[in-house]
Amino acid sequence: MMRSVSISLVLALALLRAAGGADPIKTEEDLKREAAIAEFTAKMTAANYPALFDAAAKEFNVPADILKGVAFAETRWEQLTWPPGETASPETGMPRPYGIMSLWDNKNFGHSLIEAAALIGKTTDELKQDPLQNIRGGAALLRRIYDANPKPDGTTEADIESWRYAIRKYCGLPEPDLNAQHALDVYVFMSKGYHQYGIEWDARPVNLEPIREETRRIMAEERAKREAQAAANSNSVQTPRPQLSANPQTMPEVPMARETNAPATPAASRSCNLWAILLAILAFLVVRIVLKRLRSRAGPS
Repeated sequence: MMRSVSISLVLALALLRAAGGADPIKTEEDLKREAAIAEFTAKMTAANYPALFDAAAKEFNVPADILKGVAFAETRWEQLTWPPGETASPETGMPRPYGIMSLWDNKNFGHSLIEAAALIGKTTDELKQDPLQNIRGGAALLRRIYDANPKPDGTTEADIESWRYAIRKYCGLPEPDLNAQHALDVYVFMSKGYHQYGIEWDARPVNLEPIREETRRIMAEERAKREAQAAANSNSVQTPRPQLSANPQTMPEVPMARETNAPATPAASRSCNLWAILLAILAFLVVRIVLKRLRSRAGPS
């Protein structure tokens, strides 16, 4: 009996290895997702956004990685366009940002679209439709904000980290803790780079610790202010706070360090299939052993 069990286990392991090497059956949803990712990747490759960022960076004397980082944090390098006349999401009421640089034109987050268009002598419609003009407008606006405001202590223009106050003002979020977190996100993305789905962006060294410490301090200060205000007005109705990201995620999900919605991989479903096969084989072996023992105890009738 033990020899029979050993043979069965060997066969089970062989079957398990064979199943592990086989590709899982793809569902219709898997095929649609793969097609969407392939289409998006081809679109991003054809757009050649790195060349546009580099050109605008040179024209307006803004580090290319600042433009790439702002665009990545805001839109994942997607030229956001909307139906004519649609200025807010029909589902959420969230104002619509425009273009790859997420320019705004509303009372909540400001009118960076109009400001950027004026700085480069183009119409707002041109910035809404043309990625290059959108990037040029964003670069011009970032340059103006940078020149008009103090720099972080201990930094000079030679330091990439010196742009974080300009990034905070550019994003349009009025809350100090939210715009500080947003700027930190830009630098974290910059320190990692990205090479997937047609997005080609090399990482660069960033001194993140001072930015993290500053962000922690600002968030603690703002939290204390809100708690004090809540205590003073315990019966007041609090209004919802805006979200950090303006991107409605119309592209395939891009896996980020702080996100968990990466494209599903075959490994997870394959692992489930392997365990199911193994458990079925073990159950079969147990039943077989029990039946043999029962028959041996019963003896001949």
